Amino acid sequence: MTKIFGTDGIRCLVNQEPLTAETCLKISKTVAYLLLSNKPTSGRVIICKDTRLSGYLYEPLVTAGFVSMGVEVILVGPLPTPSVPLLIKTLRADMGVMITASHNTYEYNGLKFFDSKGFKLESNIERKVEKIISNPKKYLKIIINTYKSGKVFRLEDASGRYSEYLKSTLNKKNKLKKFKIVLDCANGATYTVAPSLFWELGHKVISINSSPNGININKNCGAVDVRELAKTVVSNKANIGFAFDGDGDRLIVVDEKGNLIDGDKILALFAKYLFNRNLNISKNIVVSTVMSNMGFENYLKNELKISLKRTKVGDINVISEMKKNKLTLGGEQSGHIILSDYSHTGDGILAALKIIEIMSIKNFKASKLFDLYKNFPQKKINIFYKKMNNKIQKKIKSLSEDKSLIKKGFRVLIRLSGTEPLIRILVEGSKLKEVELTAHKLEYKVRSFLD
Repeated sequence: MTKIFGTDGIRCLVNQEPLTAETCLKISKTVAYLLLSNKPTSGRVIICKDTRLSGYLYEPLVTAGFVSMGVEVILVGPLPTPSVPLLIKTLRADMGVMITASHNTYEYNGLKFFDSKGFKLESNIERKVEKIISNPKKYLKIIINTYKSGKVFRLEDASGRYSEYLKSTLNKKNKLKKFKIVLDCANGATYTVAPSLFWELGHKVISINSSPNGININKNCGAVDVRELAKTVVSNKANIGFAFDGDGDRLIVVDEKGNLIDGDKILALFAKYLFNRNLNISKNIVVSTVMSNMGFENYLKNELKISLKRTKVGDINVISEMKKNKLTLGGEQSGHIILSDYSHTGDGILAALKIIEIMSIKNFKASKLFDLYKNFPQKKINIFYKKMNNKIQKKIKSLSEDKSLIKKGFRVLIRLSGTEPLIRILVEGSKLKEVELTAHKLEYKVRSFLD
């Protein structure tokens, strides 16, 4: 086993490699060793989790790994991923861990690590972790020869700290209107903090999928499935609906008519209004991934005179590009929205608050607010696989350049998911029927390789 990290930390089926109990303990000890090797004191780590059942398995394992290395551990319980960088800062911690499998269902879990500045681990650190764990001789060198272990504390007011910070991001000069809002919390980490926060701000809140039981996280709900949210918004004549994923770092919107608004449209909205308001927006560049729609890119370029910088899929790639060039707006079509003036990672609740702020200022209905451009037709297909080898990967990769299958002017992306055993196909073009036909031809080819 050499590959441990994917496009967003570590993620796999519970009790499978690289997250068996034994390997999880090794990962925690190794990360503590690498991040604190040059620190004179023992260090402090924040450990957070979402609501999935296996959190009870991994929280004590991760805790034990850090405590064995002499690190002080602060447990904060179920909270959204973006709360971790904030708590690292306010509690003067040296690192943070989020135990989550993000948008995946409860059968999965994972680990996201953050450094002392609230950024996700850089790829060079991830590679060092992998090398140490895959080499028994190297791993044996990270023991601490002392009887003194770390201590463990539980922070009771972590949710309040995060909530108050989110409120502080709102412009006090703007008088916010009160809206009827539906929140789909995906039975995940936002289930208490999001409804309470929007209620405290004076909105009428209808909360759905906010009763986690450990196994219903992301199940036919939240940012990965907004059908229930759309019906609830329309039937209750709500002004807008917000869907979060299991760990709260994604946001998908539903307008008052029940239409889905993805991350591209949210980024376009922020580009239009945050750039114009000069909220420390730099260089007139927005960062997104290869998944973003060409309609979005054309809108930025032609209407707003803003460039789109595309990266590989994964919010870590977006964040790295933003960090490298000191940019302040980026995200993914899937709903990760990074506003780096406020947070170093995607934050669904923060993005929702900013949308409400813009709705109040412009006095527009949600459908009008997001009516910015027309998407190019896209077709996405996910193909599950049990086994993968280099030969099949090469064949799949070659399909993206197959001119006999792909028409001129079409955009095709075929890739392996970095978070689950799926081959993802994206086809984009000007005509929907041709896009769908091409996508299904590619699907047939991929399945023939797997067979």
